[in-house]
Amino acid sequence: MLLSRVARPLLAAVSVANGVETLLNPKPKIEATAQLLARTPAPVNPALIVQAGAAVKIVGGVLMGLGWAPRIAAIALAADLIPGTVAEHPFSAAGSPDARKARQANFLSNCGLLGGLLLASTAPGGKRRRRRKRG
Repeated sequence: MLLSRVARPLLAAVSVANGVETLLNPKPKIEATAQLLARTPAPVNPALIVQAGAAVKIVGGVLMGLGWAPRIAAIALAADLIPGTVAEHPFSAAGSPDARKARQANFLSNCGLLGGLLLASTAPGGKRRRRRKRG
């Protein structure tokens, strides 16, 4: 229980900071999302997708950090993390070896974050009341 009180806000801080950064500087994420959406036949606005993802990160992070519906928030954050990671860290993209190493490091960092979110989604949430034995 004490570990959850420390771990959840730490995971939440990463998500909230990432969501705020996305809202303040959306252009790189919009470009990455547009490249990913170019493969799909449906006409979707990449800016809207990026803004919605930022909102999920901020709201989910705040909910998880405060301990309100932490399991649901962790699942939402994990579901949002996967397509963002695929869009932003393509291994097939050309570039310098340093750029590829940076993409790989960010990809692996996101994988670690995903693991933490999956653990948070399975951890017991909230306060449990113990039943008193009568008699």
